[in-house]
Amino acid sequence: MVPPFRRPARVIAALALFSVTGCAGAAISASGNAAAGGPLKIGVIVPLTGPIAQSGAALRQGFELGVAKVNAAGGVGGKNVEFVVVDDAGDPAVSTQLARRLIQQDKVTALFGTITGDTAEAVAKVSDDSKIPFFTAILGDPEQCRAYQWGFGESTRQLLAPMVPKLLQKHGKRVAVVGSDYNYPHLYAGLAKEFTTAHGGTVVAEEYSPLGQTDWQPVIARLKAARPDVLLSMVVGADAIAFSQQAQQFGLLTEKLGFEGAPLDSDYYPALGALTTGRTHAVRWADGMADPASRQFADDYRAKYRWQAPIPEVAGNAYFGVQFVLAAAAKSGTDPVALNREIGSFRYDSPLGTGTHFAPANHILQADMAEAAITPQGYTVAAKFGPVADTVPRTGC
Repeated sequence: MVPPFRRPARVIAALALFSVTGCAGAAISASGNAAAGGPLKIGVIVPLTGPIAQSGAALRQGFELGVAKVNAAGGVGGKNVEFVVVDDAGDPAVSTQLARRLIQQDKVTALFGTITGDTAEAVAKVSDDSKIPFFTAILGDPEQCRAYQWGFGESTRQLLAPMVPKLLQKHGKRVAVVGSDYNYPHLYAGLAKEFTTAHGGTVVAEEYSPLGQTDWQPVIARLKAARPDVLLSMVVGADAIAFSQQAQQFGLLTEKLGFEGAPLDSDYYPALGALTTGRTHAVRWADGMADPASRQFADDYRAKYRWQAPIPEVAGNAYFGVQFVLAAAAKSGTDPVALNREIGSFRYDSPLGTGTHFAPANHILQADMAEAAITPQGYTVAAKFGPVADTVPRTGC
């Protein structure tokens, strides 16, 4: 999971452009037109530079392996799937510019990627205007539902619905919520309060701090004074590391305290593994899943990218997500409007679930969720929740 945070300040982005066919690295001609019978071509917009480049690289790598798997089996319509990778450096203005460039110059069939919520929203506006489907792999909850936007990441409701009851039962009914101060953590907190109350608990503290916070001691002192049994954290980015380390240092984050949220994501394991190992975390996909497809992906990812840490969940979402898209394209053909129509009703079996599909009311993927145990070897499945529905309507669908 990569929370879709929106920063108050933008980074200066490089307009770096990478053209590749499959995973071979050969240049793609910009003259191809999928709608005119050429190969299916996808524009991939990710931050490969800037403060969230590591997550962008993970998404790109999972995507590339997914396309390579489909191409090895014959591609789509007997032709290898092509893709163009561009670097938006996490800047929504650049994301907008690149999305238009990919559609108008590279004639892509679809768009895939981005990491943050503001860049996703920027690309979604372009995709909707151009009637080009856009797929994301980050945690869901877009600002609004759009006809041409589809997300393979789990929604907040899907994250919290199975975990809050377990945390309350195991640790106690007093819940504290902490987050970075922008729109998504507030949404997360609202649903956390809803599920906490529904299961007999009470939210005893709620704290937010601006992005870039370095001294968390006053926040931690207030949270500690509330005597919570469970702490739900949507502090993100580098702040997640600083907050979690200081929460342990100042006695809030003990082994007894229930702890769930963004800092437990596999992306943070290299920095926070010492204090998250042994805990469990809600996931859609984890590198410790035992099914053959997940094992093969994990082995391929580690071998190709010389990866030893837990594999970021966004890489798995991208890998299995692009296979969903390409299986739909095998039925619809490469016309973007036809592909978008097919995605709306398509069902696909993968480690993300049997018959995974998008809810018409909100374009959220209806898929399985699991509880992963965090270990130095990876995120192994401790419990399977099965399909976790989120069919709450959103405007725009």
